[in-house]
Amino acid sequence: MSPSLIAKPPSTILSTTTSDSEPDDPLHSLLLAADLIPLAQDVTKFAGVDYATSQAGVLEVTLNGTIVKIKHDGGAAGCGGKVWPAGELLSRYLIGARENEKYIANEAVWKESAKRKIRIIELGSGTGLVGLALGNAYNLAVRGNAVEDTGLDIIVTDQANMLSLMADNIELNDLQGTVSAEVLDWGTDLPDHFATPFPDVILAADCVYFEPSFPLLEKTLLAMAGDNTLVLMSYKRRRKVSRCGCRHLHTMANRTRQADKRFFQSIKKNFRIEEIKDYEEYKDFSRDTVFLYRLVRKTPR
Repeated sequence: MSPSLIAKPPSTILSTTTSDSEPDDPLHSLLLAADLIPLAQDVTKFAGVDYATSQAGVLEVTLNGTIVKIKHDGGAAGCGGKVWPAGELLSRYLIGARENEKYIANEAVWKESAKRKIRIIELGSGTGLVGLALGNAYNLAVRGNAVEDTGLDIIVTDQANMLSLMADNIELNDLQGTVSAEVLDWGTDLPDHFATPFPDVILAADCVYFEPSFPLLEKTLLAMAGDNTLVLMSYKRRRKVSRCGCRHLHTMANRTRQADKRFFQSIKKNFRIEEIKDYEEYKDFSRDTVFLYRLVRKTPR
């Protein structure tokens, strides 16, 4: 989840105006928007832990038979320092896809992994959960002789303040040979190795949540995705209308849900978008407004 912005109490988040002396950066000193604070009726748990209030520590969870250890900071470094339900959905789908080909039978990239090393880049990784889950599942399959060890090259990325947490989690899961962590700020010029060659897969879990970052995320996706790159994006729609009847929250929910809609409408100019529904656990996530999409570029490079 990127950008990693520090949450403030509701009384301090009504204005996001910066002073004239601050840098001309669309993300500089912006506070976490009030609409991202989970409402009482919108709580989802990850591995039995309330992701909105859990304290720093190490979670050891089993996702579709794959054990993943996740060190999280309880939000000390921003939203990215916690685990979130969209990351769980994407992790479970990727692992399920490796175990049961029906979920991803049309994804030629996975079949290609039997022949060569596959390059995978995760955007806004936060703790690195998704990349770590996939790396652990792949190594487990290799040890069980379920797949040939051609290798995965997984890069988890986020802002600089998340780098040490991602690196700690790579070491915690003993994935140094499969997963690496790098800094990547959306909207900036991509280092050559991120797009030369283009990655086979781009992963993004819970990256659509903060409106000022939407054009930056779109710019990065356009720069990184090649004609044959598969983008898998999971998304949690948090902006429910308040059941308490609060007029302010009702107006805010409508405004931010429209912002999400505009983001997806904008990227449709360059990507074909398909909701992935043929996954047996999907109905449980979609009931909690967590969704999964497949994106493929339709405008040639």
